[in-house]
Amino acid sequence: MSRLRIIFVASLVILGVLLVFTVFRPMTSGEKFSTVARESVIRQEDWWIIQLDIINREGKEMSYIINWSTGGETYIERVSIKDGRVFTYIHYVYPEAVKGGKVNLEVYKEGEATPFEQITYHIDVD
Repeated sequence: MSRLRIIFVASLVILGVLLVFTVFRPMTSGEKFSTVARESVIRQEDWWIIQLDIINREGKEMSYIINWSTGGETYIERVSIKDGRVFTYIHYVYPEAVKGGKVNLEVYKEGEATPFEQITYHIDVD
């Protein structure tokens, strides 16, 4: 075999191995994690409703800190979620509380300094 053909076959094998790890590794890793899903912003006549789900897949009951900032006020709420459960969180946003048209959300695992979810909602207050 020529040297070029050997390099070509070796690169195809490496590519195949990388594709297998990309597709099958996340499914078999068994890592425990939390996530935020099913976010929605609902416009009402005089306010907005922001709704989201926090899903606990940590393998144990976890406490979470939900931090809302509207540019003028900050709201902090704590919630405890059992393993494998989903918590639906609903937050009402009133136009007079929103500064600069932004509402910021951060979700932390209790005891951690870095949020695992950060979202900025741009709300038209006019």
